[in-house]
Amino acid sequence: MPKRRWIITGVVAGLLGLAIGATAVAAPSIAAIACPQCYGLSSLGGGVYAERDDEAYQRVVSAAEQRIRGFYGERVSDARVLICATEECYRSIGGGGEKGQAFGRWALRLSPAGANETIATHELAHIELHKRLGSAYESVPDWFDEGLAVLISDDTRYLDPANGGNRCRVPYEEAAPITTVDWDTFGPAGSDRKYLLAACVVTHWVDEHGGAPGVLTMINDLRAGKRFNEVQ
Repeated sequence: MPKRRWIITGVVAGLLGLAIGATAVAAPSIAAIACPQCYGLSSLGGGVYAERDDEAYQRVVSAAEQRIRGFYGERVSDARVLICATEECYRSIGGGGEKGQAFGRWALRLSPAGANETIATHELAHIELHKRLGSAYESVPDWFDEGLAVLISDDTRYLDPANGGNRCRVPYEEAAPITTVDWDTFGPAGSDRKYLLAACVVTHWVDEHGGAPGVLTMINDLRAGKRFNEVQ
């Protein structure tokens, strides 16, 4: 009964279309990651999609990827990168007031203000850590995740320049409580103070654990089932 099959096919296609449309309305970030071209972003190659065809965006992402490799020795994640040149574009793909945002182990988006090496590295650092941790990623507290991203991106808004000494911009004694108190109590999302404190504590942690090799050991221990406080 070919006519009946065509009717069923049409109904299924219609329902799928409604589902996709509902996703685009309810979760534009997910829809944009799945179909960047649907939001006016063009492929620049290498998983990078941008509102404007500008080679500078590729250089930014390449430099950020190199920073990840420089810290870990190699890069295991393969994220899709969405870059907006206008605020209208960034809002259309679900963005808000942040400069950039990582999504699990798969993708990140960058606002016009965040399309630079520091922010791109910060977000890629989250993705790399989560990819390496796999299902154990929830074992890492937010303060460590954020502080490590600041360290890898060498964000001098929150760290003093690397000169072989203490890089904290706040006294360590002031920052240390962030490891024992709920992360959200230190300020709203994106609060500079939270990043200052997290960056200070994590740089000390990394130094005390032998640098990047200590982070890799932590990752292996967490994947083996240990808790974060058991590998400190």
